[in-house]
Amino acid sequence: MRFVRLTADAYATFMSTVERQFVPQMPEYGLARQTDGHEVEYVGVVDGPTEDSEKVIGAGLLLFQPWKKFFQRGLMNYGPTLDWENKELVNFFFTELTAFLRKNHPKVLAVSICPLVPKNFYEDIHVVEKSKLGEDVDIQFRSLGMTRIDKEFYEQPDIQIRYIYTKNIAGMSFEEATATLSKGLRRRFHNEGRYGVEVRFLPPEEFDVFEQLHESTAERTKMAGITSSSENLYRNLMKELGPERAFLSVAYLSPVRYLEQIRAEREELKERLAVLEARRPTKARDRDIDQVNKRFPLLDEQEATAQQTLDEYGDNIPFNSALSFVAGKEIILLLGGMDKRFNSYGRDYPVERAMFKLACDMGLEVYNTFGVSGVFDETAVDAPVLAFKRWLNGNVEEFIGTYVLPIHPRLAKQLGAIS
Repeated sequence: MRFVRLTADAYATFMSTVERQFVPQMPEYGLARQTDGHEVEYVGVVDGPTEDSEKVIGAGLLLFQPWKKFFQRGLMNYGPTLDWENKELVNFFFTELTAFLRKNHPKVLAVSICPLVPKNFYEDIHVVEKSKLGEDVDIQFRSLGMTRIDKEFYEQPDIQIRYIYTKNIAGMSFEEATATLSKGLRRRFHNEGRYGVEVRFLPPEEFDVFEQLHESTAERTKMAGITSSSENLYRNLMKELGPERAFLSVAYLSPVRYLEQIRAEREELKERLAVLEARRPTKARDRDIDQVNKRFPLLDEQEATAQQTLDEYGDNIPFNSALSFVAGKEIILLLGGMDKRFNSYGRDYPVERAMFKLACDMGLEVYNTFGVSGVFDETAVDAPVLAFKRWLNGNVEEFIGTYVLPIHPRLAKQLGAIS
């Protein structure tokens, strides 16, 4: 085995063969980071009887971050990609990574990693089995001198999300997949286009629409907003991945369209009422007439609300959004944004429906709603979000977390690069 610096093409070729990868290990992520001026290395282990026949058997994308002005810290978020059951390979990779950085990047004090190694297995939000692999990798990491950071992403901003909520949709059409959802969500997903709402897919040039919605959510939930650096990253990443793998979905409310829908329904109800009243009186007929008559005042209320929204905000109002990327065989809903002033118009979850259908139509295997806090009771900061995700009838995935590999241990500790 040899530890080598990989070209971008060699890294991309290897990653095209792996079972799973998250955004920070995608080849396009490295290109996007380099476009906005960051230093990136692709490193890996190759093996074979001769140099000409060597193949990459493990690799990672390493991003360098300034630290205390003069130094750097390495980030290998959601990587590296290795056969974690091969202890010899794991030891070799990190031992050689340390030597490589000391030689080629002497300013790097430590490397933060959080690999896609499971800690526990779940059914919905309930642990059903501990991961023996996770226990073994944790022991091995500690033997290599790594320190596990016992914090979550909402406690420290440089800690990666380690709990996610996913839905297996492998081999399912949209109709087949929606049949596996909870009854309430299934019903909503079958009501496309109600309330004058339509979902559009925007190009990177219109990222500011998403940014405004995300900012509205950040102000309401006290979470971090999108920095200018992150905005550049996401724009560049969308360009690198192209419209086939990067999706900026935005739900637009058209009060004009909604008013037309209300008026059309009112006319249909009038016609229905005339037919019912012409029938011979029965309990069933009278019950149907009563149901129709109850609908008219509700339509009047909806019409007044829609007209007020139109008068106050105009037409074609963006109010809900998601930024999603296709990585391998799954779609990852990385970020979202919502203007709560128009929450009542999003009762059918139009953006979520659009992305769920897209994932099914593309033949993907995993619908990844990404981060949850890992707190599974009403005290959780994301309790309402998790409640919605559970309607998917999917499962939590929990990874082993963030570890720090010291490259220059004493200096890294003194300058806080480990914690």
